[in-house]
Amino acid sequence: MNALTTEIKTRARLLQKLLESGNAGATRQATILSRQRNWELPTAWQLKHCMNLAAADAGFQNWEHARIIFGGEAKAGDDMGDFWHGQGVGAFFNHWFASYAEAQVQLQLDEHNYLLPYRRQFFVVTADYIQAMDLAGEPALWQAIGRDLVAGYGSASWQALAQQRLKSSRTERFNTTWNSARTMLDLESSEAETQRVMKSFVKEGRLVAIPEQRKKRLVILRWLVGQLQLEKRYPEAEINSFLLQFHQDFATLRREFIVNALMQREDGLYWRL
Repeated sequence: MNALTTEIKTRARLLQKLLESGNAGATRQATILSRQRNWELPTAWQLKHCMNLAAADAGFQNWEHARIIFGGEAKAGDDMGDFWHGQGVGAFFNHWFASYAEAQVQLQLDEHNYLLPYRRQFFVVTADYIQAMDLAGEPALWQAIGRDLVAGYGSASWQALAQQRLKSSRTERFNTTWNSARTMLDLESSEAETQRVMKSFVKEGRLVAIPEQRKKRLVILRWLVGQLQLEKRYPEAEINSFLLQFHQDFATLRREFIVNALMQREDGLYWRL
């Protein structure tokens, strides 16, 4: 077990203690994560549950997924989770690719670009994104892997950057500060705010722009996803066609559904959460 998996287990033990004590913030976040993953809420929280929750909070499907990724065991094409993404960088618009080769081309266009994995996709970001992730203070590590977290996967530099990513996202994740964390519940808009956003961004049934501010963007995303059927599995092509009715950048909207936990995706199918 390396330092990365040890950190997840440490968070899990802390979470278990807080849940057993009835901590409201930890209970709320555990409930949110469980619902996002379609996990049943247990009658008593055990360490195995909390290990899955801690891994999910870090951007993985479950503990086993985190163990594989952090252990350097993932193969090309595997789901790498959204560990290198997060709420704090949700406002950054970057270049996204289904093909690693295409992402590499974009990476080479600017010496200040960085290539990161996102589940089974890839995205290329600028230095501002890396700064927001608190990873800009490690230039030697980035240089060692050619600013490419896919090519450098599993290396000592990758491990060090991953540890820094975990450290910057720790902030005592499972304590009472979660009561004020920027979770989905904290980004709810009032009816008046929702109406103002809709009036500003929707004209004649189409989006005039995708809001950059996350709270406003969530109003639009919820409006869109609310027009899809619950429990229905949608092929990606059908989601694309649906979103094209509202805005030409269907790929960004589709991705935002997943990033903001409004939809789940597996084997090319999408469904509402």
